[in-house]
Amino acid sequence: MKRLGLLFVMAWTCSTTLMAQDGGEADSVRTAHRIALDAVPSTIFHTSPYLKGGNEETRTMNHDMTMTLKYAFMNRDEQRPGSLHYGAYQGVGVAYHDFNPSLSNPVSVFLYQGAPIVNFSRRLSLNYEWSLGMAFGWKAYDEETNPDNHVIGSKVTAYIDVDFYMRYVLSRHFDINAGVSLSHFSNGNTSYPNEGLNTGGIRVGLAYYMNRQPLPAQRVRREMSDFRHGFYTDVVAYGAWRRRGVYANGAGYLLPNAYAVVGLNVNPMYRLNPWFSAGASLDVVYDHSANLGDNYDDLLTAYEGGKVNRAFYRQTAVGLSARTEFAMPYFSINFGIGTNVIGNRGDMKGVYEILALKIHVTRNAMLHIGYSLTDFKTPSNLMLGLGWRFWH
Repeated sequence: MKRLGLLFVMAWTCSTTLMAQDGGEADSVRTAHRIALDAVPSTIFHTSPYLKGGNEETRTMNHDMTMTLKYAFMNRDEQRPGSLHYGAYQGVGVAYHDFNPSLSNPVSVFLYQGAPIVNFSRRLSLNYEWSLGMAFGWKAYDEETNPDNHVIGSKVTAYIDVDFYMRYVLSRHFDINAGVSLSHFSNGNTSYPNEGLNTGGIRVGLAYYMNRQPLPAQRVRREMSDFRHGFYTDVVAYGAWRRRGVYANGAGYLLPNAYAVVGLNVNPMYRLNPWFSAGASLDVVYDHSANLGDNYDDLLTAYEGGKVNRAFYRQTAVGLSARTEFAMPYFSINFGIGTNVIGNRGDMKGVYEILALKIHVTRNAMLHIGYSLTDFKTPSNLMLGLGWRFWH
């Protein structure tokens, strides 16, 4: 997880540098700054026997109390009534999670963004917010001291959160917020075991604004004058590492080594409106751990920590996926569903799903932080890479 932490710090640094540069240029034209405090009492979804009482406390784990402190900014364009992304904000935050002693009380640091979905009136709106970061300080799986915890397999995990909430504008400086929050903690198969942890709860909070523009006198239609329909293509190269557990001859084998994964996505998209694009992607992936269970002798060699050399084509696949993308200032969220058309065998068989965050560092260059699943249930690997946008 140290490598994952390093790459996330790089993403954090690039993104916050981008924000700081924007803020520095716009402070003279009244960039708004937002500080928010939220309390999120949550329940734990019982997806594992460990959470249902199979732990050292023999206690069913039900609760999580999360407290978050967040800073964000809104640039001049997003404050202007009628703008394409009116009310959008983005920033950084920290959260404290109060779980049962068997899981400990991790602290998360994250990037996040939010905006109104529907404005019901000048003061009342339905908003969304997403967060992506890392959680530190878990009481993780240990073969000797914590052998039952198959939920959290490392002291550091990824943290993903999605909220939907009602916002009421009390004044130019204060909002009150209330809604629902869904969170997921996982290490992306970089360590084993990795069943992951999911929570859902009620979010209540207060936000304070500096330099926010006064409310418009009446509702204003969004300006579409700068929008252009058209195609663009994102090319993304990524890499990661993963751990594997393999079933063969009726037995399970947890392999001791980490295995490299590298890939390439060529993703043409058509921009339907300023926020939404749809298209397809050619997805090439090489997974050094793929199909190890095909040969029992190779599997035993890998299980004993040895090096296994196999044909390149057994570990490579080429797929096609349908893609959609939601775009906001600085960030895009890309979702894909596809299947392999070459190498569709063994571990490469089935339907794969991709969820990725693109951090736009410049007009063309982006950081790519993604996650891949198989058949909507089996974790595959992280997708940590760089991309370039052509013809937009």
